[in-house]
Amino acid sequence: MGWGGNDSVTTGDYPIDVRFTPEARIGRYWGIPVIGHLVRYLLFIPHAFVLFFLGIAAWLLTLVTWIPVLFSGNYPSWGYAIVGGFLRWYMRAASWLLLLSGTYPPFTGAPADDQHVRVHIDEDRPVGRFWGIPIVGIVIRVIILIPHFIVLGLLGILVWFLVLFAWLPVLINGRQASLVYTVVGGYLRWYARVLAYASLMSGPYPPFRLD
Repeated sequence: MGWGGNDSVTTGDYPIDVRFTPEARIGRYWGIPVIGHLVRYLLFIPHAFVLFFLGIAAWLLTLVTWIPVLFSGNYPSWGYAIVGGFLRWYMRAASWLLLLSGTYPPFTGAPADDQHVRVHIDEDRPVGRFWGIPIVGIVIRVIILIPHFIVLGLLGILVWFLVLFAWLPVLINGRQASLVYTVVGGYLRWYARVLAYASLMSGPYPPFRLD
């Protein structure tokens, strides 16, 4: 799958990846205290509304995606379209809200190469029939993800602290600081991989790393 552009954050071998463009301009007006945040949150409302219902649809589909996984060992294409589309949309919208992107996210879960945030989902990787065993497969996945939930919870405190000051480099330079991309962006990447694994979209266990 071609990405185009010059991505500053590369991917490893994991089938789920979130890439950012740190050199892209965001716009200093978004860094204006209070006003920039208020306008951004207001513009985010339509996305929050749609993502709420799309998230419900994605959750309901997860209850049946184990069927094709059990019989074929692969996640279904319609699952990638809806559940994977929700993941793409959610990551782009969250990244824009957290000042990691200067391009307003599109109202679609389809791949969009013109965005400062690109969510890559490798649909050609097998998942394994074992994970399609009713109830057992998903329950085991959630249990073995507990260490990730703990680390992400603790890391979320640092992310929250950085987000409080993320407007400063935007206001001064019109770009986001590399530290914010490393920590906040890495947190979103990690979170996306855990969500994908929990919903059976990826086969390999997610790595404990930000990159």
